[in-house]
Parts: sequence; C-alpha cells; structure tokens
Amino acid sequence: MTTQKKSSKAKATTKKSTSSITVKELNTVLTETPAKVAEPAQTATQPQPVKIDGRDKTAFMVVMLSRPEGATLKEMAEALGWKENSIRGAMSLYAKKIKATIASEKKDGVRTYYLKTNA
Repeated sequence: MTTQKKSSKAKATTKKSTSSITVKELNTVLTETPAKVAEPAQTATQPQPVKIDGRDKTAFMVVMLSRPEGATLKEMAEALGWKENSIRGAMSLYAKKIKATIASEKKDGVRTYYLKTNA
C-alpha cells in the first residue's frame, strides 16, 4: 500500500505600511494645522479630548515635536491617547521613514523631544 504526502504551500504575505499618510498629506497638515493645535477653543464646560482619526495621530505628533518648545512624552500621551512606549516607537519609525532626527534634552528631570530635519 502506498501513501501520498500532501504538499503544503506557504501563504505569501506582504508587510503593510504602518502609516497611510503620504509625504504630501503630511506637509499639508504641517502647514495648515499648527495654529489650530497651538490654540484650542476655550469653552465654559470642561474641555473635551481631541478626536483624531488613526492616520492623523502621527501628523499631530509631528506638529507637537515641531514646536519651538518641543513636547514631552506626557503631553503627547495625553493629546494622542497613546502609551509612552508607543509614542517612542512612532517617533523612531517617523524619523527613520522621513530621515529626520529626533533630539531630546532633559530639563528639571523632564525629557523634552524636538524634531530636527536633516537638510
């Protein structure tokens, strides 16, 4: 009696991009939104958290890092609703993708991050 072995075929998988925002969209966001981000509307009631869809969170993080005073992990975590380790990872991926440098300095025990573009 002969037995036949069934051949197993491996599924081909492709790695999807972690961000669906294009460089053109990012530049548009960076030029149009800093004024909106810098001055949130004041209301008589308690402020509501900013609602940002998934692809704009990275752009919002970049806007925060591009400010002259930079941004701390705590500020970004509160604004984006991400954990601090997720923000560190997103900064690393963004810097690698766009070929920018994220610099940091520690003042009074609080680390502040800045975005520096490599020209």
